[in-house]
Amino acid sequence: MQYLLLLSACVAFLSSAYAIKCFACESVYESSCGENFEMENHFKYDCAFIAPPRFLENELSMPNATACVKRVFKEHGVQKFVRGCYFGDVNETDIGCRLDPSLVAVQDASCHVCYNENYCNGGESRTHEGIEWKMLSLFVFILASRVLKLG
Repeated sequence: MQYLLLLSACVAFLSSAYAIKCFACESVYESSCGENFEMENHFKYDCAFIAPPRFLENELSMPNATACVKRVFKEHGVQKFVRGCYFGDVNETDIGCRLDPSLVAVQDASCHVCYNENYCNGGESRTHEGIEWKMLSLFVFILASRVLKLG
């Protein structure tokens, strides 16, 4: 009986311990990454395997991605969209939203950070990847608690 409870706790831990997954693309290279975002499988990245940008490395207290980001800006009059993994404190975006200093003539920059679910930096629609683990852990937890009550 106690093993079922331990198993449900492990499943719940594993479902919350994975790194966030984000879309990563740049509209200058992929037109489907622009304002009218069209999800493509090769845009999907597991942020656990992505390193922070070199220009931010010395300013981050933790080198792991904490969220997803969508940046919109104009460079030389051309509107650009950049989606990727976000590094830094999600509540203090001064460092994490900083653009690469090698970009020149940048105007109208905006930075949209999200961490509520995987692939949240796409378009307006939300995906629900990862919900299966949460539902499974909830099911195992309820089953274990019922078995313990019966025993």
